[in-house]
Amino acid sequence: MHCDDKRMFLVLEEEIITCWESLKKTGFQDESALKELNESIKNYNDYKNSFKQS
Repeated sequence: MHCDDKRMFLVLEEEIITCWESLKKTGFQDESALKELNESIKNYNDYKNSFKQS
């Protein structure tokens, strides 16, 4: 795995953590934060799966 790929994983993981923390602050009631977390997880999984297909 190339260092740019590792960096991308780190950025995606940080985005998930940030979304999760934001969602916790709202008591898991903020619909837009839920959508943002879902999108972040989807992006991470899509990127991860792109390596399995290669």
